[in-house]
Amino acid sequence: METRFPSPAVADDGLAGLTPAQREAAGQAGAVVVLAGAGTGKTRTLVAGIVDRIVRRGMAPHRILAVTFTNKAAAEMKSRIATALGAERAPYWVGTFHAHGRRQLRTDPDIAGLRPGFDICDAEDSRRIVRRLLEKARDAGIMEDDDGETFRRRVKSIATRIAMLKEDMILPEQAIISTEGLIASRKLADPDDIMAWRDAAALYPAYQAMLREANMADFTDLLLWPTVTMLRDETYRQDWAARFDAVLADEFQDVNRLQFLWLRALARDHGELFVVGDDAQSIYGWRGANVAIIRNFLREFPDGRMIALEENFRSTGHILAAANAVIAGDSSRLEKTLYTASGEGAPLEIVSWTGSLEEAQGIAAEIGRRAAEGVPYEEMAILYRYNFLSRIVEEQLLRSKIPYELVNDTAFWQRAVIRDALALLRLSCCPDERQSDDAFRRVVNQPARGIGAKTLARLEQLADEEAVSLFRAAEMSVARANGKAARRLQAFLALVRSVGQSEDPSLSERIGRLVEESGYADMHRAAGEEGRAALENLHELLELARDFTVVEDLFDHAALGSAKHGEDALGRVKLMTIHGSKGLEFGHVFLLGWEDTLFPSRANPDQDEERRLAYVALTRGRRRVAISWCAWRNGRPAGANSFIDEIPAQAKRDGWAREVRRNPRFVKRQAGSLADQIAAMGF
Repeated sequence: METRFPSPAVADDGLAGLTPAQREAAGQAGAVVVLAGAGTGKTRTLVAGIVDRIVRRGMAPHRILAVTFTNKAAAEMKSRIATALGAERAPYWVGTFHAHGRRQLRTDPDIAGLRPGFDICDAEDSRRIVRRLLEKARDAGIMEDDDGETFRRRVKSIATRIAMLKEDMILPEQAIISTEGLIASRKLADPDDIMAWRDAAALYPAYQAMLREANMADFTDLLLWPTVTMLRDETYRQDWAARFDAVLADEFQDVNRLQFLWLRALARDHGELFVVGDDAQSIYGWRGANVAIIRNFLREFPDGRMIALEENFRSTGHILAAANAVIAGDSSRLEKTLYTASGEGAPLEIVSWTGSLEEAQGIAAEIGRRAAEGVPYEEMAILYRYNFLSRIVEEQLLRSKIPYELVNDTAFWQRAVIRDALALLRLSCCPDERQSDDAFRRVVNQPARGIGAKTLARLEQLADEEAVSLFRAAEMSVARANGKAARRLQAFLALVRSVGQSEDPSLSERIGRLVEESGYADMHRAAGEEGRAALENLHELLELARDFTVVEDLFDHAALGSAKHGEDALGRVKLMTIHGSKGLEFGHVFLLGWEDTLFPSRANPDQDEERRLAYVALTRGRRRVAISWCAWRNGRPAGANSFIDEIPAQAKRDGWAREVRRNPRFVKRQAGSLADQIAAMGF
C-alpha cells in the first residue's frame, strides 16, 4: 500500500516561525541533543523535528516513536502534530514511557513471566503488597514491630526504593549485593535510610514473586522487562527496533538509567535519536532522574550533535540575567546563555522582612495593588521551596479576600498533621460529648497504642450501650483492664482529660502539650526527613493559634480555610512549590522564603540541584519577579540566601517597584486645556 505524505505547504506550516537555531535542530539527522533553555520553544522544536522527518525526509508516520513523561505533555504533542500534519497523518507511537512499555509488554507478556491479560497495579497496590510482606516478616519475628504511623512510612519507603532499584536496572537476584554497593558509594549515614534500602533489597524478590503469582505488573515493570529482554536477546531487540526509523524524547534531563537504555536499544541500529532537554532544569534527582545522562550524551554518541537554543521568548532581560548568573555556579552545566529581544524590563524586586507574618501580609497587599492596576489574579503566582511555607500566605490571602488556588498540594487546613492536632484539641475540649467521637477515632491510635479495629468496635458498642462518648467508654474500659496496650491508652486519656481541665488560656500551649506529651510529635521526629514537613506544619499551627483565645473561633477559622474552591481556576492566584511550577509561566512571580536557613535545602546532598531549582523558579516569570526573605522565621534568625547575592546589581532593586500609570484621557484633556489657555494669552 502506497504511503501518502503531506504536501510541502503543510510542511511549511509545521516549520513556520522557527528561529534559525530551532530550524537547524529540527532538521538534523542522526543522534541529536537539543539543549533547550527555559522559554526557548522546546516543544515547538520537538514537533518541528517530527514534521521534518515525515515531510522532508519521507519517514512513514507509524515508524516514528515520540516519548515524554506525562499524559498532558503527550496530548499537547499530539495536538500540535495533528495541527501541522492533519490528524490522519499524525504518528501513532506518541505517548509516555509507561504507555509505550505497556504496549510492548502486552505484546510479549512472557518476557516478564506474565500471562496475557495481566493487570497493572498502581502505587497503592504496590504498597499493599509490601505491607503484606512486612506483616509476614513481623509475625515471623524477622522484623521488629512498629507503631501504626511508623509502619505506614516504612511501607511507603520500601515500595519507593524497590521502584528505584528497578529504575537502576537492578533485578531481584542482584538487589542485596547492589544495595550494599549503593550504600557504600553514596556514603549513606542515616540508619533509617540504610535500613530502608536493606529492607527493600531483602523484600524485592518476594515482592516480584507475588506480582507474577497474581499476574500483575507494576508501573516500573512496564519498561523494565522489555529493556532487560532487549539487552539479553538481540533477536528480540532487533524485532522491536526495526519497527521505527526515528526515536524522539522530550524532557531528556529527567530520564533515569532504565529509560535511557530503553531509548538507546530502540535507536541503536538507525542512530536516529533526537532528544530535547535542559540540564539546568534537572530538579528530580530525588526520584531517580540522572542529569549525567544528558550531559554525557556526546560521549555516548560521539558522532552526534548538540544544538543549544538560547533565545528566550518568555522573560525579560533582567530576569534572564538573574537566572544566568545563578546557574553559572553549577560548574558541571552544559554551556549556554539565555537572551531575549524583548528588552530588559523591570529589575527583580528583593524585599526583606522582619518575620513571616509581615512577609505574608506584604505579599498579599502587593498582589492586591497589582490586581487594582489591572493584573489578572491568574497571572500571579507564589512559589516556595517547602509546602509548609504556604500556610501563612494562605491565611493572609483569605483575610484580604484574594482568591487563590493551591496547585498540586493539600491546603494547610486539610493536611493530615493539622487535622490530627486539631482533633486532639477538640477531644480535650469536649471529651464527654458524642461530638468528639470523630476526633477520638482519628487520634486514638496516633501513635499506635494497640487500638485496632476490633478494640474500637468494642468501644463503639460500649458507648452505644451506656449512651456515652467514645472517650468516656475508653475510660470505663481501661479502668478494669491490664496490659501494655491498656496502660498506653490510659496515659493518653489522662493527658487529654488533664489538658481539657487546664486553666491555661493559650490555645497554642494546649496544642503544644497535646502533640508533645501524647508522643505525636516524636512519631514524626522518628520519621527523619519525611517527618520534617509535618513538624514544620505543626510549628505553623502553634504560631497561628496564638492569634485566638476562643477555641470555637479557631475551629471556625480552620473550617473556612478548608473549604474547597470551585473547579474554575481562572481568576485565582496560584500557590505551588517550585518543583510543581516546572513547565509553567506567569506574568508576575513571587518567590517566597529565600533565606539561607531554608534554600538551598541543607537536606539535599546535591547542592547543584538546589541551584537548578532556583534557576527554574526565576525563569517562571515573564514580566516581574519578586524575591522575599525574612530575618526571622520559625523562631530562628536567618539571612538572605546566596542566590540573591549572585544576581547582578543592575538586574535587581531593593523593595517593591511602583509602576506609575497615567490615564491617557486625563493627560490629553489637561494638554488641550493648557493649549487653549496659551492661545487665549496670545502666544
